[in-house]
Amino acid sequence: MTLRHLPANGTDQTRVLINLDGDIQNFAGDAALGDIPVERAQPLREFFAWKHKRNYEGYWFSTTVGTHVPFESLLERQFLLSADFDPSITAISARPLGLLWPAGTTTETPEGRTRTLRSHVPDFFCRHADGDATLVDVRRPDAADDPHFHLTAELCAEIGWGYTVFTGLESPTSETLDWLAGYRMDRYAPDTEVRGALLAVFEPETSLRAGVHAASRSTGLARDAILCNTLHLLFHGELHFDPSQPLTMESPIRRHWEPTP
Repeated sequence: MTLRHLPANGTDQTRVLINLDGDIQNFAGDAALGDIPVERAQPLREFFAWKHKRNYEGYWFSTTVGTHVPFESLLERQFLLSADFDPSITAISARPLGLLWPAGTTTETPEGRTRTLRSHVPDFFCRHADGDATLVDVRRPDAADDPHFHLTAELCAEIGWGYTVFTGLESPTSETLDWLAGYRMDRYAPDTEVRGALLAVFEPETSLRAGVHAASRSTGLARDAILCNTLHLLFHGELHFDPSQPLTMESPIRRHWEPTP
């Protein structure tokens, strides 16, 4: 079950609608929400489509959750790609909840007019490996200053969730991850022997080219196959590189991540 329009909130407290197993439930917007498995929620609001719609929508196959996750723009697709690349994220849900602001909530527009704020549906919810949660809105940088976002940030702070507004990846990270994501699927995953060989050759930092050649010699497999296996491990965080730099065959690759001081 999904909603086309969110209902009005006639109370003086933020209410939160969550679509759990097809049953839309109404919760108080307080710290008790931290116990709700929002990562398992279904989309609350319909994904609208119409003829000549300008933004691109579709489904991203998330290797994090092992299924397709819907998106409504290429910027949302880019967030899903980045979330798949982030090893700390273990679950993602799209449009999982609706925030109904208290009755009478308003804001002042830049033109000095009063605008009524009724509700907001954040774009994604992420659960992390340590149990923490993050609510995510996705907007272009020139549209990131939205009063709904300020209210959402305040609510998340009360609940104990993180909150972020994703405005896109910078170049060359964007191009690198977009290309590297083509190797995220299980069909590129190495078997146990090859994985061990790759982790061993990149134990001391070495170039992608040198590591692939060394693993090819030790396993007897073609370099192209080993390269695909290596790129799969890079996307899933078993091997590491600097995503702020273009990924080439001469890029340094290492097994263990060394944070920048």
